[in-house]
Amino acid sequence: MPEETDASAVYPRKKVRLDLKQRIITGIIFTILVLSFFLPALFWPITAVVMSVIICVFSCVEMYKAIKHGGYHPSRLLLITGMGLATLVMICGLFFQLKAENTLALYSIIVCMYSVSCGICLPLVRPEDDKAFLNGIFTGGMVFYISFPLFCFDCALLFLPHGWYYMVMGLFAPWATDTFAYFTGVALGKHKIVPHISPKKTWEGCIGGSVFCALAVTVYSCLVIYKVDEIQMNIVTYGIIMFLLGILISVMSQLGDWFCSVIKRRTGIKDFSNLFPGHGGMLDRFDSAFFTLPTALLLALIAYNLF
Repeated sequence: MPEETDASAVYPRKKVRLDLKQRIITGIIFTILVLSFFLPALFWPITAVVMSVIICVFSCVEMYKAIKHGGYHPSRLLLITGMGLATLVMICGLFFQLKAENTLALYSIIVCMYSVSCGICLPLVRPEDDKAFLNGIFTGGMVFYISFPLFCFDCALLFLPHGWYYMVMGLFAPWATDTFAYFTGVALGKHKIVPHISPKKTWEGCIGGSVFCALAVTVYSCLVIYKVDEIQMNIVTYGIIMFLLGILISVMSQLGDWFCSVIKRRTGIKDFSNLFPGHGGMLDRFDSAFFTLPTALLLALIAYNLF
């Protein structure tokens, strides 16, 4: 008789290979989709605006379901209204031909105050709801968390001459950080950094991801942005500054990842959805970018006004 095979040893390995294959295929498709919207935005910013609207819709649905799964009941009406206000501010900025700084100021006054006001709006209309205040705070937080980074993304593309080049950093710095952090963590990782949030992440991976991401940002900035923006500064000095700012943008990327990890743990979900098989939902893919896009816009504004 042929020797019996231990099924428990074979099938898990087969499942791992299938999961890895699925992740690779989904990752390739996802990258192609993002590039198909983002690359044309260098000439037609409206394509990236369409991409941000798609991201916004899916992110709102996923976050709403996650918060509701955690036992809370945010307001869909207030959430939709808040996103509509952010869109209206962007349209006003275009109509009145405002500068990026002025458009952001208008957003801060209108949308941020609206987000804070959600905390009192729900207790007024839901007097019987013991969690009305928390539900209002969660609703306002969702409005700001999702609309602000996407607003920064569109603002850079629509109002800054070379904003597209900075959004490249905002979009791809998280991927560079995650990739280098993974390989550094696998090779050197021993000391856990936040085991109660992300059990597999280590200090070594965190530092490795930040350093390599900063190097990538520095090389990209010196080869591309330095020439495009015609920076009037010694390139060595500029490279040092961009390396430090690259560390910042990488740290923000990891904070964005941990932020969503906390939400998933507190609400008892593994992924925000199964939109991208093997990768989770829209928020699972853009959680880090939601922190790096505003940082990239900040770098663009500094360069535009000071350099």
